[in-house]
Amino acid sequence: MSFGSRLRDKRNELNITQPQLAKLLGVSQSAVGSWETDVNSPRATLLYDLFDILHCDANYLFQDETRELYKDEASPEEFEKIIKKYRSLDPYGQETVSYILDREVLRVQQIKEAAKSSAQLPPVRLISYYQKLASAGSGEYLFDDIPTDTISVPDTPISRQADFAIGVNGQSMEPTYQDGDIVLVKKTEELFPGDIGIFIRGNECYIKELGSNRLISHNPDKETYPDIPADERDICAVGKVIGKVDD
Repeated sequence: MSFGSRLRDKRNELNITQPQLAKLLGVSQSAVGSWETDVNSPRATLLYDLFDILHCDANYLFQDETRELYKDEASPEEFEKIIKKYRSLDPYGQETVSYILDREVLRVQQIKEAAKSSAQLPPVRLISYYQKLASAGSGEYLFDDIPTDTISVPDTPISRQADFAIGVNGQSMEPTYQDGDIVLVKKTEELFPGDIGIFIRGNECYIKELGSNRLISHNPDKETYPDIPADERDICAVGKVIGKVDD
């Protein structure tokens, strides 16, 4: 038998109506109704009054449920002692205790929520990130001493193959890659037509698709973003683009 059922039976046994019990406890009738249907439980500060009104103790109302419902607070015996101490305080003391309890309950809830959120985060891995961007427009200079940073990316089968990440600057690879995207790159000098890669042409760096004799822009506006003629003598592949950080 549940707490709510015992409460209802004991109330009926004493010929106390829900409105009468609610008035004695200083709560609404709907609150009593929610207790008797096990939707909610009475506040801890109301339990001692409830025991007095119903001429019973925690062991009767909760029985085996008591330890489960209040396992983080106290045993029935300890709980009764706490209530007695609380009732012995003056209004200022009771208000102080209630304030501290509310604050601490909120603090613990926040800790639990933070831990729950942290547990739900996907695993990540650290990867080198080039602060200067590969150009998807007119090209940028790529130097040996380009500063790098370390960023975290989702730990996926694709990201595990990547050797570094680099940003996209410009719109020539839209809609495949947008300005501001961060792409994952696997170091390799062997690319095939159709592969998208990071290339050095002279002292400029690009993200493009490799064609048979050119670097191809995906933007259909070829007047603004023309392909770049190239052959093996003046183009060097840095790596193959294998995905985006947010994929």
